[in-house]
Formats: sequence, C-alpha cells, structure tokens
Amino acid sequence: MPDLARSDLTCLVRHPGGNVEALPAHRVDEIDRFLAAEDTLIWVSATAPSEDAIEVLRREFDLHPLAVEDVRKQGQRPKLDEYPGQRMIVAYEAAEGEAMLSELHLFVGPGWLLSVTFGPTPMVDAVRRGFVDGRTLRDAGVGELLYSVLDAAVDSYFPELDRLSDRIDNLEDRVIEGDADRDSLREVLSIKRRLLELRRVLAPMRDVANRLLRRDLDIVDAATLPYYQDLYDHLVRVLDQLDVYRDLLATVLDARLTVASNSLNAIMKRLTAFTVILMVPTLIAGIYGMNFDLMPELDWRLGYPFALALMALAVVVAVSFFRRRGWF
Repeated sequence: MPDLARSDLTCLVRHPGGNVEALPAHRVDEIDRFLAAEDTLIWVSATAPSEDAIEVLRREFDLHPLAVEDVRKQGQRPKLDEYPGQRMIVAYEAAEGEAMLSELHLFVGPGWLLSVTFGPTPMVDAVRRGFVDGRTLRDAGVGELLYSVLDAAVDSYFPELDRLSDRIDNLEDRVIEGDADRDSLREVLSIKRRLLELRRVLAPMRDVANRLLRRDLDIVDAATLPYYQDLYDHLVRVLDQLDVYRDLLATVLDARLTVASNSLNAIMKRLTAFTVILMVPTLIAGIYGMNFDLMPELDWRLGYPFALALMALAVVVAVSFFRRRGWF
C-alpha cells in the first residue's frame, strides 16, 4: 500500500441509518468493498493528490484514463464528461484571497463521489463537515450530495461579487471627485480582468448545470431536479451581475475619460487666459522698446510711468474679464 499520508486524502462512508465513518488513508483500498454494499454512500476527498494517491484512486474507482489525465493537468475548463459508469465535472470555487479561483474535479458514480481539489475550498469543506456530523445530507443520495458541493462552489461567488461592487462604487466616487490618475485606470483594468476571469469560468459552469437539468444523465432524478434548477438559477444570477458590473465599469471608464478631457480643457482655458493677459503688456512693451525717434510721449517725463500704468490696467481688465467667465 503506498504512503498516502501527504496526499490529504479523506474517505467518508455513510452506512445505512446515517452513521458516517471516516476511513484512515491506509484503508482506502477497502473502498471497493464498501461500493459493493447497498444503501452506502461514499465521499472521498483528495487535496493536491500525489502520484501514488492518484494511482490508488484510479484503481479503486476504475477511473477512465482521460479523467486521470485531467487530474494530472490543472487549469481545465469547466465541463461535464461522460465515461462508462461514471461522470466527471470540473468546477471552480472563488476562494478567499486576491483574484483566486480553486479548481475542483468531481467524479460521480453509483453511490460514490470523488472530489479532487488543488487549493483552498472553504465552502466545499463546510459541506463535508456537515456530511460528517450528520447536520446535513443525512438521507441524501449521490445526486443531492453532488448538488450540495456544486451549490457551495457557486455560492462562493456572491461574496466576490459584493467585493467587486464595493470596488466599483469606490472607483465611481473617486472618478466623480476628479481622480483621473494612473491609479484609477489601473483599478479599472484590474476589475475588468477579474470580471473576464469570472465569466470565463461561470459561463461553462452554467452549461454544465443546463446539461444536468436535461436529465440525460442518471445523476438527476425527479426528486433532485428542483435542486439543480435552483443551481442553474444561481449561476444565471451571478452571470447577470457580472454583465451589470461590466456595463458599470464601462460607464466608469467613460466618466474617467470625460473627467480627464474636462481637466485638459480647463488647463487649456487657463493657459489661453494667461496668454491673452500677458499679450497686451507684451505688445506695449514691444512697441516702446523699438529704437525710433518719432514715438508718442518719447520726450515726456511721465511717458515711462504712463506705459507701466497702461500695462497694469490692461492686465487688470483682462483678469477681470476672464474671472467673470469662470476661466480661473
């Protein structure tokens, strides 16, 4: 038996009557014996499994070679694959952290569920704890168990949507106040990348839920159909919110460009006003600075003070004119 101590492998067996037994890692090879028992539900959870753990799981659950290949290669697109006697679902949970998504592989067969994760999945972990202590899923079948895991993964996106909403609201306030610097543009692009990343994951997950609703698979029966309809509705809500946030972000970006354009126009108006204000004194000084003999008041004792006073008067008149029109 390979050493599975480092694989973080958890095997839960719910016996008839609701009693849940947690098998230690060295007893994983007994899974096939529990699979043969009637009215027994098995949930095996593996976090970042090692090659030895993957091989044991492949042997015990008779996993398809293509499914095993997907486990070894992370970054899979959310999907639902059908193999003889089993189904494989790839989903993602929005874990806590900066722009973090945790990949989740779910293998489903008659009376068993195998979940493989590669990062923190607090929502799915909460479902597993409820399964162990019997608070939830006491009489649930594999269809209800699969729904609970998928629903927990989808519910993890609602706090993420709240965080994005707060970031967009804060960004709107900053833009309205006239903040159009590089930090605001960097924030816009960061939120846009996050929205695209979430939509890239959630749109295929919606397609997976839609396939489950068609009841082409034996996972969903008439009793569990309303639950998967609720799952599909949650995914539609999340995607609708993403579309709304994307439109809001486009509006914020347009407002930022408008604020930047208005700021540039205000600067150009001030520069134009300063140019006009300085133009008249410069013109007078230029005329009186020319070396001609026949000029007005050239031999007048008060000619120089008169020129200075004329320049000052021109400046005062121009400043008053532009101030009344709000150019300063």
